[in-house]
Amino acid sequence: MLLLQRHLNESVVIHNKDDPSNCVVVRVCDVYPTGDVTLGFIGDNYTVVRTEIFQSGTTYEESANGKIENEEVDKYDHYKYRYYG
Repeated sequence: MLLLQRHLNESVVIHNKDDPSNCVVVRVCDVYPTGDVTLGFIGDNYTVVRTEIFQSGTTYEESANGKIENEEVDKYDHYKYRYYG
């Protein structure tokens, strides 16, 4: 595991060793006094889901359409179209 410290508006780039042009950028968008952070993910051809959704085998679309009960998906839906480029 790699541990990094990032500040507001700083980012990390993740890519495959064989194709550095196909990458995901993870950016720190907000940092709250409680220590919570809001992360932004930028990358084409990638699906980003929370671990509990991934491990349950449920897709984001299924959870957003109410096929599983999870208020947290709808609660943060307004961040989906926010771009921090």
